[in-house]
Amino acid sequence: MAIDVIVGFNPSTTEPLDSRLVAINANDRLSRKDFNCYEGLLIFQQDTNELYACIDPTTPSLEDSWLLVSSGNVSSFFTITNIIKTGSLTIVENNTINKALTVEGGTTLTHDDLTNNALTVEGGTIINNDTSDTSLTINQGGTGNLLIITSESNTPVLINDQGLIILDEFTYTPTPLAGGILYSGSNFYLGIDFP
Repeated sequence: MAIDVIVGFNPSTTEPLDSRLVAINANDRLSRKDFNCYEGLLIFQQDTNELYACIDPTTPSLEDSWLLVSSGNVSSFFTITNIIKTGSLTIVENNTINKALTVEGGTTLTHDDLTNNALTVEGGTIINNDTSDTSLTINQGGTGNLLIITSESNTPVLINDQGLIILDEFTYTPTPLAGGILYSGSNFYLGIDFP
């Protein structure tokens, strides 16, 4: 039943008006009952500073019934942990995506300060393009690197602002693979498959 508020509502409390909106920890969040949940209910989990959305109110006691909307990483940019989006997606300023990002349409990433990373993806990224258009275009307007590929603490491939592909100098010899290129000790090595 709705309650009509005739004048401005000004509660004098530091407690949430709806006790469902805050959970102390995961156990508290998962203790919600189905009659007290709805699809889209947002709950802030205090111990991890994470924000969750209920996606299945019929079984709120299951972790799969909750979608992690924002992780508790404290940083100067917003962290996105899941994106399910059809159509175009525009991301402005610094963002980190902690899970897979699948792009099946036009995606524009812009950043005013081009010396910083516009987008960081910590997980798998798939770019599907069923049209004849270019699958991935990188437009660099500043002096930073166009593309940096990292693996743990190594940077095996880098494309600088002049378009030069720079390979990391390996300090060890990896397993040779046909078509592989290795740079080590001022020498280039090419993996060839001998019949």
